[in-house]
Amino acid sequence: MEDETTIERITAKKVFKNSKISVKITTLTRTGIGYDIIDVENPDYVISDIENIIAPELLGYPASDQDFIDSIICDTSIDSPNITMGVSISISRAAANSLGMPLFRYIGGPLSTELPVVGCSLLTDKNNNELIAIPMAESIDEMITCYEKILSELSLKYDIVNIHGKYVCNNIFDELNNFRDVLNYVSEEEDIKILIGASILNYTNIKNQNIYEKISNLDYMESPELVEFDGTLAIDGIDEAADFSKIEPYTMGTLTEMYHYINYILDKGLTPIIVSNNTSFSHIAVGLRVPFLRSNINSNVLNELWDIERILNNPNINRF
Repeated sequence: MEDETTIERITAKKVFKNSKISVKITTLTRTGIGYDIIDVENPDYVISDIENIIAPELLGYPASDQDFIDSIICDTSIDSPNITMGVSISISRAAANSLGMPLFRYIGGPLSTELPVVGCSLLTDKNNNELIAIPMAESIDEMITCYEKILSELSLKYDIVNIHGKYVCNNIFDELNNFRDVLNYVSEEEDIKILIGASILNYTNIKNQNIYEKISNLDYMESPELVEFDGTLAIDGIDEAADFSKIEPYTMGTLTEMYHYINYILDKGLTPIIVSNNTSFSHIAVGLRVPFLRSNINSNVLNELWDIERILNNPNINRF
């Protein structure tokens, strides 16, 4: 098994994606290939770091030994978690491909059969505050149907859509009732409960604007830090007074570090949320049994989960 996953080559090159230059990291084993695309500020420096510092340390080792591979990556002089996570994902995808299995099953084993709920920000304002829809559907197919109908209804109320697929308004707090009406309408049409949430960047401004009452009835809220909220609260760090802890994968370093961090979150009694538009994290959320995934509506995350649903044939949707 290790022979067929032996790393033979790791390369990096510039690619044009989402209107900007990114770096694509490719890992070749004897029988498979894997890749990841990362956003960076200085592509040429990143390519040099990957090909001249990280890659030589990994050649000849089995890609299937993820913990060992990630320990080598961490021992290099590269301290950018964005770069190291990209290499880690590239290698894990190559290992899964070499072994002829989907990434979620390679990471989580045969008992990885639960899919996450996906929450998408659909309305944003000039302050980058966002309103979020969270369909509590029984399948990804139903979830996608909900989003399709929600977007159709929102298109009748708003004219501008940004590059992330979110409709744009002046102030989300003035649009809460409209947004709630749309979600309630689709919820009744589809007979599916749809939670309404918000991502608030500056909680102090909320208090200053006397709009706390407007958000007090939300089901879910994301805040950079612990705040007073009666619903389900997600924060960036770890505080046992919160309900959820957000994980930005490209700040974690490697998949192994992310795995241990998720377990640490669970030990603290919180629920982890993966925030990513990378389709690899559709698989990683399933493999690591993370129940909630946040992504942009125009990313391919939902499509990838739809494919995973077809592979599993009769999966369950994880609940939080």
